[in-house]
Parts: sequence; structure tokens; C-alpha cells
Amino acid sequence: MPQHANPAFSHLEVVDPTRQCLLSGSGWTCRKLRLRGSATSIHSPQQETPKGSDDVNPILKGLRGTVIAVAVAGLVQSVGSIALGPFADASSSQMTATTAVNVRAGASTGSARVGILYRGERVQAVSASNGWTAVTHRGTTAYVASAYLTSSSVVVEKPSTSQPTGNVFAVATLNLRAGPSLADTVSQVVTKGTKLGLTGTISGSYSQVAHNGRTLWAATSYLAASVGAPTQSLPAVTGKVRATAALMIRTTGDRNFTSLGDVPTGTLLDVTGVVSNGLAQVVWQGNVRWVNNSYVTKVSGSTTSPVAPAPPKTSTQYATANLNVWHAATGTAHSGEIGHGSAVAVTGVVTSGRAQIVVSGAVRWVTAKYLSASKPSATPGGGTGGGGSLNHGFSSGLDQTNANVKNVVRHIWANYPAIKTMYGWRRDVTPDHPAGRAVDVMIPNYRSNSAQGWEIARYFRANAKQFGISYIIFDQQIWSVARDKEGWRKMAGRGGDTANHKDHVHINTHG
Repeated sequence: MPQHANPAFSHLEVVDPTRQCLLSGSGWTCRKLRLRGSATSIHSPQQETPKGSDDVNPILKGLRGTVIAVAVAGLVQSVGSIALGPFADASSSQMTATTAVNVRAGASTGSARVGILYRGERVQAVSASNGWTAVTHRGTTAYVASAYLTSSSVVVEKPSTSQPTGNVFAVATLNLRAGPSLADTVSQVVTKGTKLGLTGTISGSYSQVAHNGRTLWAATSYLAASVGAPTQSLPAVTGKVRATAALMIRTTGDRNFTSLGDVPTGTLLDVTGVVSNGLAQVVWQGNVRWVNNSYVTKVSGSTTSPVAPAPPKTSTQYATANLNVWHAATGTAHSGEIGHGSAVAVTGVVTSGRAQIVVSGAVRWVTAKYLSASKPSATPGGGTGGGGSLNHGFSSGLDQTNANVKNVVRHIWANYPAIKTMYGWRRDVTPDHPAGRAVDVMIPNYRSNSAQGWEIARYFRANAKQFGISYIIFDQQIWSVARDKEGWRKMAGRGGDTANHKDHVHINTHG
């Protein structure tokens, strides 16, 4: 048997700018790749990075020429397996995803996908064999292609400097970061349609942009050459569906989606036939979008959309605080927010303390007492001013905290849109929360999203003096001003994830 052959491992793919090579029992077989757009863009049917991942899907035609080649090094023969470079020693160690990669139930591309690791996410490795690493994923054993894992805790990519320049536009509310990764600090947040200047430098899935005299980084998948321009090649439309309720339009089919608002009941949508995780892929306003598949019904090609009822007459008022958009006059179901100072179309109906409004053609509700006939003055530093509550969604106790905590909270609301819940004052056995000098920043999907928590923890450590912070706890580690030179220190286990501060960042202030 040739030294590179292994019948137990029939598919190993190497991504190369011009060729695709498969390893089988008879050796390597290579073929020329079919190219799209520029001369170096690759279609790779076996690649283990998931389709549609925001971190690996460049959208600008001029940026499609960048390809990350995955080199398979250290191919050695072992008993019944192939060891791939450093991944052969992955047993019982922390590994880092080098790009968005599928997590599968078994050690093959034919096994069911049970999740996704995003670039920079850490995972506990159990063992490595035949090009697959067994990992602990959500409490069970799963498998990740070893070629997309590294033992390094930091994923570094060398920027390319030969990319196009010119103006592009944000296709959604977008974080501008100090560096080209999720681990880098959010320096600014721009709204949909904001014009940004490309510097010509990219790194991985991020493009360097110029905005307001600063050079920052933006996720390439959220940039378009013109306002409203498609961000990707459009798949074929296979039919139409009708919305059976007011239906949210999502930018992606994963947990990192941005809501583009709702379409009214009865709206006809073009579908591609792709359904994933209960979401149907649609083509809407020239872009690939996603909707809840439970609230659409198939229609024949000859069926026309019913005439939607005219929305109620409205007048304009203004939000004096960041407002939750409630689905009904009572209950806790809500989607999205209306920013402080924004114009609100009100119908004049007030029920249970909520005012009826019209948003994107759909009837919704907001808290009536935070509406005003006159536009409020801008609040310095962003976020909610003294005239409105800091408690958004299911947050509580934030209005009863000291000035330092309120400044922390305002900064998070203004710069970290993924954060939906924070807790401030409460009765507790420890003095911090009852004294109103601490806030718990809850991290969504914390088991697979610790990078978000560390981004917040490190930012406030770096700016502790500005915000009057005394110490920070996250992921069972503590940092304090008094012992700054020691960095992050491990804490003893206290029990569950909440007690060990794995699902939230605890920020304690002076005062």
C-alpha cells in the first residue's frame, strides 16, 4: 500500500487556488477548478466551511480574488489513521477554529451537522484521527475537520494589500472594529447605508475602511458597492410562498442575523427551496434573505397576492429613550428597538400603557410614556439619557445604579447590539449589586460565544479609569485595578455557569 493511502479515510480535501485534490485509497486525484468572477475564485463542494457563513463569504466582486489556501502539513502514516501536522496531538487540549467550520455528529462529511464553530472560537479537543478532531460540543462528543483547527489561541492572517479601493456601503447596522477579528474592540457603529472608503487592504473576512477620519475594519459580507446592491450571487427561485403572519426578514439563517423589519400578512415571497433550522431561504429586494418557515404557505404560480389592508392613519411622535418594539399591547414578545430621538408613526391608540405604532407596514406597540410630540435633544455618548429608562427588554435594576455603572450600560447599549439583557441593582448576599455599583452583562449563546464576553471584558479593563471600574469577572477569571500587573486570575469553582460567571460579565465600579 502506498504510504499516503488509507482506506479508512476516503475524502481529504485540500483547497488550492487552481486545483482541487482528493485523497482516496488509490492515492491523490487532482482536477482543475471551475472559476467564477475573478481568476482565483473557487467553488469547493467538499469544503468543511459552512455555506453562507458571514466570516468567509466576501460580497464585493473586486474582493473575490482573495483566497485562503489551507496547507496540509506533516502527513504521516499511523495505525489505521492519518495524522495531520499539529492536530495529531490535539487530545485533551483547547483548539481554535481558523474559520467558520461545521461541527458534525460523526467523523465524516456525510454525518449530520450539529453546529458551527466560528473563526476564533475555542473548543475542547478529545482526540484526533483520520483528519477529524473529536471535541466536546454542548456537553456531547462531536467532530470537526482538523484542517480548520489550530492549537494557537489567536488566529492571525497576513493582510493582502493589492485589493480595490473606492466607496462601499453598509447593508445593515455594522460594527467597525480596531482590528480584523471578532476579538478586536468595536470602535464605532454605523447604520445601514453609511458610506465607507476602502483602503485596499483586507484580512480574512474583514476589509479595512476609512470613516470619519479613522481607519477601522468591517466584515466584508456586510458591504456593498452601492446602496441596496446585492451582497451575493442569487440562487435560482423555485417557487412562491405567502406570509401567513407579519413576517420578520432576516439577513442570515444563523444566530448572527440582523432583522430588516417585517413584511405584512399576505406578502408573496420568492423561495429557493432551501430550508435550514426551520428557516426558509428567500430572494427579497435583490438579496438572499431568510424567514420563519412555519409562517409561510406555498402558492401556485398563477396566484396573486391579496390587496393588503391600508395601514391606519398615523401622526409623528419621537422616542425619548431606546424603545422595545412589542408585538402586542400586553405580553413580553418583542423584536427590535427604536432608537432614542427616532420618529415614530403613532395611531393614537393607547392600551395597557402601550401606544400602537406602524413599523414597516406592520402594527406594533411601544411604551407610551417614552413618546413625545417634540424631538428630544441628542444624548452625549450615545445610549439612553437621564429622561428614559436604561432597562431594555428583560433587563432590570439599571436605573438604580450609580453614575459609573450607568455610563458602562449606555456604552454597551450603543456599541454592542448583540447584548439584549443586563442586570444592575438587586437584593443579594454580596454588597455589589445592592449598593448599585455593579452590572451583569448577559452574553447570548455564551457556550459558543465567549469571544463576545471577552471582547467586552477586555475593553472595559483597558478603559477602567474612564468608567471608574474597580474589578471585572468573566469566565471564572478576575481582574482588578489593585492587582492589575497580575492580569486575569483564575477563580475557584463556585458551582454552575452563572456562579462561575461564564454566562455574563460582572463589572464592579467605584462609588
